[in-house]
Amino acid sequence: MKMFTKLFFNLAIIMLLCSCKKPNAEVPAKTPYVQFIKMQIAGQSLEIKGSIDQNRNIFSGSWTGIGYGDGTQKEMYTVNVTVPKTFLNTTTDSKFQVRIFDIEKKEYLLSDSDPYKQSFASSIYLVTNLGSADSKVYTTNETKPPFKVQITRYEKPKDSGVPFVGGKLNGTLYNIKNLQDSVVIKDGVFDVRF
Repeated sequence: MKMFTKLFFNLAIIMLLCSCKKPNAEVPAKTPYVQFIKMQIAGQSLEIKGSIDQNRNIFSGSWTGIGYGDGTQKEMYTVNVTVPKTFLNTTTDSKFQVRIFDIEKKEYLLSDSDPYKQSFASSIYLVTNLGSADSKVYTTNETKPPFKVQITRYEKPKDSGVPFVGGKLNGTLYNIKNLQDSVVIKDGVFDVRF
């Protein structure tokens, strides 16, 4: 009888342990990264938000690593934005690009007249009516105050070599054929990865 009691008691404990369920631990959903750019361009507010799946055709970023023969590398980051034609009264959307060569967290003062023509240089430009006879290119000019691009965020996540890049934009871009024609960009902030 003593053995029967022990066996019954042990069987009851095993059944209790097996019948206990662990509560399902809910894994919180990871919030998808939303990149954005906000700025005043020609007196109008432009704001674009997107993700890896949304609005990449009108707002995107791209990282480039440039390797040298001595084994060193410099990094370049480019931000591309499509400016709607209503902002600058053009017949087609305009192309705005910021490119920072040898990127790091700091302020860049851009003032060269034609760096947008060089492959490995920091530059900023705006092209209106691209491909048409009345196309205009706006960029910095060494005779004018520099355009300020401040990189406030440059982070590579542990699981990827593609960085998060954030910053601020303030300055004036000048028509390369007529310095009296300019476009002011101010209060620009952005955070981009894709």
